[in-house]
Parts: sequence; structure tokens; C-alpha cells
Amino acid sequence: MTVVAFSLARFTPADLTEFYEIARPRMERGLWAGVSRQTSAEGDRLLVTFPHLDRPVFRFERDRRGTYTLWFHDRQGWHGIGTGSSSTECLSIWRTRPARVPAPALREA
Repeated sequence: MTVVAFSLARFTPADLTEFYEIARPRMERGLWAGVSRQTSAEGDRLLVTFPHLDRPVFRFERDRRGTYTLWFHDRQGWHGIGTGSSSTECLSIWRTRPARVPAPALREA
């Protein structure tokens, strides 16, 4: 039996699940217009577009070393906003945090 090693340059099914758990609610609310995928020997990319923009705004990628990077495009170029050795670590910037509960007001005695 021949075992073919999974390419480090490709997203795993778990990576895609992790990304789409974040993307789906944003797309349903209309914040994101769509996601497209580009795959090559150099890496795997998911490109996020916004409504009424003709260029991607976010890019999530895995390179041939297996490193994950999240990029933001601000009209002047791409800027790294997240990196990690796993998709969970890289995408943690997008994970919602629990809402802050205001401290109860202090009463004067």
C-alpha cells in the first residue's frame, strides 16, 4: 500500500471548517460578499471580498511550509494581521470574545 503525504501547502478539511465557521455568519449578515479559493504548489488561499468592492480585502493562506497567515488589504497593499502554526491560532483575531459586563455602580455610604 502506498501512502501519499498530505501537502503542507494545502488547507486541511479542519482548516476549511475553522474558516467557514467564522465566514458563514459574516456572509449571512451581508458583511462579506464572498470567498474564493486559489490553490497552487506554493500555497492555498482564501480571498474575502466585501459588498461593492472589486478587490479582496482579507486573504487567509497556508504556505508550503505549513505556516498560516491572515492578511488585510487597505488600498496601499497587504498587511499581515495574524500568523500561526494552526488555522485556529491564525484566525483567533476573528473569534468573538464574550461581551464585557459593566461593573456594578458603587454606592456612596
